[in-house]
Amino acid sequence: MNRYVFALRMARQDALRAKGRTALVLSMIGLPIGVVVALAVLRSTAGAGADAESGAPSAAESAVLAMIVAMVVLEVVLLAGPAFMVDVRRRRRELALVAASGGAGRHLRAVVLASGLLLGGIAALAGAGLGIAAAAVVARLGSGPDGLGPLTVPWTVVAVTMLFGAGSGVLAALVPARQAGRMDVVAALAGRREPPGRARRGLPIAGGVLVVAGVAGSLEGVRVLREFGAALGAVAIIIGLVLAGPWIVETTGRLAPRLPLPLRLAVRDGARNRARTAPAVAAIMAAVAGVTALAIGGASDFRQRQVEYQAVLPHGSALIRVTHAEQEGAVAAAVRRDLPGVPLVPLRTLPGPWGECLGGDSAKCLSLSLSVKRAGPQAEVLQVVAGGPREARMLLGRDDPAVSSALDAGKIVLFRARPPDHGTVSAAVTYWDDDKEHTLATIKDLPAVAAQGDPHVPAIVPPKVAETLAGKTGLPIRTEAFGIDRADHRVTKAEQARLTRTMRTFGPSDSAVRVERGFTESYGRVTLMLGGAAAALALGATLIATGLAAADARPDLATLRAVGARPRTGRLLTMGRGAFIAGLGCWLGIAGGLVPGLAVTRPLTDSLEETGAAPHGTIVDIPWLLLIAMAIGVPLVAALVAGAVTGGRLPAVRRTAG
Repeated sequence: MNRYVFALRMARQDALRAKGRTALVLSMIGLPIGVVVALAVLRSTAGAGADAESGAPSAAESAVLAMIVAMVVLEVVLLAGPAFMVDVRRRRRELALVAASGGAGRHLRAVVLASGLLLGGIAALAGAGLGIAAAAVVARLGSGPDGLGPLTVPWTVVAVTMLFGAGSGVLAALVPARQAGRMDVVAALAGRREPPGRARRGLPIAGGVLVVAGVAGSLEGVRVLREFGAALGAVAIIIGLVLAGPWIVETTGRLAPRLPLPLRLAVRDGARNRARTAPAVAAIMAAVAGVTALAIGGASDFRQRQVEYQAVLPHGSALIRVTHAEQEGAVAAAVRRDLPGVPLVPLRTLPGPWGECLGGDSAKCLSLSLSVKRAGPQAEVLQVVAGGPREARMLLGRDDPAVSSALDAGKIVLFRARPPDHGTVSAAVTYWDDDKEHTLATIKDLPAVAAQGDPHVPAIVPPKVAETLAGKTGLPIRTEAFGIDRADHRVTKAEQARLTRTMRTFGPSDSAVRVERGFTESYGRVTLMLGGAAAALALGATLIATGLAAADARPDLATLRAVGARPRTGRLLTMGRGAFIAGLGCWLGIAGGLVPGLAVTRPLTDSLEETGAAPHGTIVDIPWLLLIAMAIGVPLVAALVAGAVTGGRLPAVRRTAG
């Protein structure tokens, strides 16, 4: 029989026999593949309806996608590698019997690699199917009544991702396969433990060099490559710590004599069996490092949005936009049905220079510009408003006697502008045609004043002046929105949701209804998601490593029972292993992700994103609560879970006669 067919048969039988381990490995490989496939399908679906020029991924997006795929493969290999080591240790006697029956080292390697190929292939296929199904559900429930659009599956990306999934299973089985091919058959049949292999001295040096290069790249790379500099530095730091992982595990084992007995045995056992401990520590470290960098960058970016947030309406006021002029009456009637008895303030506007051209012919899209000197950039919620004191109170949130008297006197009221010379301004009506701006008319000596406050409109023009401008130049005056003054009614969240559903019948936009409630975003949900992802990966890697350790440490446990140790000592030993692996991985991960996270805050927050916001420098916000939870909480939970799922009874020592 061909050795490959024989190896696949043995892998299939073992997968059916060890259902728990098989399900664990399938989840480790399949879930990341499913996430990558789902993101690719959603991106392709969302871009299917976009312009052709925006549908092609940029070089930056391709680089980020390549780094994400590389990190996913690295994480899968690091997580699944210890699971295959557990499998090899559990099957030592079975593999030894194959060798005793005439099998060579290549046959033993083929058996282990076949397990990686079989489980990796099944996990890749199942993960791809799960990712496509999840993307279909999300696309259907996406924005708009019909979702994101027709589901578009990038089959090339899906196929490549599946190949990566199957290949990661084989990569994860490479080291266990090499160990199986070099096993001591006599020792395996006799049940004796093999001595640990020698540590390679060159790997820690190479790892240290990569860590230093990653730190320097993170700090200096952001000056040239911005976010990508920090990302590349983070990858170098993580790979460097992975290479130095066995040496770090061995070095921490020197602290064992200072610890209590269960922790002392746990740390010594982890240091002695670096081949199974280091991958688990590296997997936790890589996950926590990525979460740390993302958390610092995300928290700083969130803090920037909070700092730059500007209320474009008075707190408690609401604005319902009218997308098309012919829908004005229908929109007003629909809003009055949803909010019976609530006064509406029609906000009529003149088209400004940055207004949206609703017609197809640009030559018919007129715009009004006033000859004023602005005090700075302004975030506008409406164009030039044609109204009086009622509209001014709605936009300012208060009665301003100076503004009201100026409007009653027929003067244009300017906001965030310097006082006009001689108390007058000129109004120019322009349009664009043949990529050139043409002036249709200029009206001079319009009385105007500059007012205090910022209602986020460039100016309020008295109705008579607006009608005069429209009559002389043909400027259209239309109702752009309906306002709800906070003095009349404060829209509740339930009413806002009802209004939003109503306005969707007039157009697909979800931003037609705006109620000013201040900055209401929260980073707590994102923090919980990041912490949950790090905790799940840490728990998975810890349980795999402790499961392997429990299988290897039966002689140690039997010795403890022989010298009179209590049953709870075995449970404490298991909890100590879990705390050691999870704690070392989390602390290394926080240290590895701290510098890239701090470095990425510079390109993320050093420039203004909101027009009109006050200037600020680089914003750094470190989520200390999340980092403390990962440094202390995750190892503690890992220790408790490891102790709960592992039996505390110590095995008895069997004695044979003679």
